Amino acid sequence: MQLTYTLLPGLHGTSRLFDPLIEALGEVAIELVNYPEDIPQSYDSLLAWLTHNLDWTIPRALVAESFSGPLALRLAEQFPNSVHALTLAASFCASPTNPSLALLPLRPLMLLRPTKGALRHFLIGEDASDMEVEALRKIVKSIPSKTLSQRIRAVLSLEVEQCPNIKHVPIQILQAQNDTMIPWEAQNQLRMMYGDATTHWLDAPHLLLQSLPEECAVLIKDFSTKQHAHYA
Repeated sequence: MQLTYTLLPGLHGTSRLFDPLIEALGEVAIELVNYPEDIPQSYDSLLAWLTHNLDWTIPRALVAESFSGPLALRLAEQFPNSVHALTLAASFCASPTNPSLALLPLRPLMLLRPTKGALRHFLIGEDASDMEVEALRKIVKSIPSKTLSQRIRAVLSLEVEQCPNIKHVPIQILQAQNDTMIPWEAQNQLRMMYGDATTHWLDAPHLLLQSLPEECAVLIKDFSTKQHAHYA
C-alpha cells in the first residue's frame, strides 16, 4: 500500500507553512493536518482528536514540526503498525527544566503585531525575503491569543518522564543549527532520549522545513521510503 506523508504543523497549528515542502516532496501522497481551535489545546486533547480523525489502518510517514513532535511520538507509540517512519523537525519531547528559557523566544509571537526582525531572528532566518516574512507574520497574527497561550502552556507542562519509549518505529531527527526558538537543552535532550534515531543537523533557523525545503524533502523521502520497504 502507498505510503502517506502526514504533515503535522508547529505552534501555529496550520498547514499553510508547508507549501515549499509539499512542492519539494513531489508526487507522493500527502495528508495535511490543521489543528481545530474549538477544542482544548493540551497534548492529551489534540492526541485524542488525531486518534479519532485520522485513518490509522494505512501506512504513514509522520513529519512533525516543532510543537507537534510530542504528539507524533505518542502516535508512533500508539500505532506502530501504521507509522512506518517518523521525522521530527526542529522539535523536542520535553520542556526545558527552566521554563523561563522556553518563554523568552515565544514572547515576540504573543505580540499583536510581531516585528519582522523578531520573526527573522526567532523563526525564519535573517536571509528570508520580505515577502516570506510578511506571509509568516499574517499566519502568526491569525492565531487567536487564547489558542496560542494554551499551546504554550502545553509545551511548558511536558515532563521528561512523558517521553514515549519508541521501540518499533524508526525515527529521524532534523535539528536546526541556528535555532533560537528551541533551547539547546531541549534539542540535546531529544537526541539523547532517542539515541538510535538518525540525526541530521542542518544550517537553518527554527523553520527549517520552510528554509531548506528541498534538502529536507530529500532526507524525509529517503528515510521514509527505506523504512516503508521493510514492511513490503
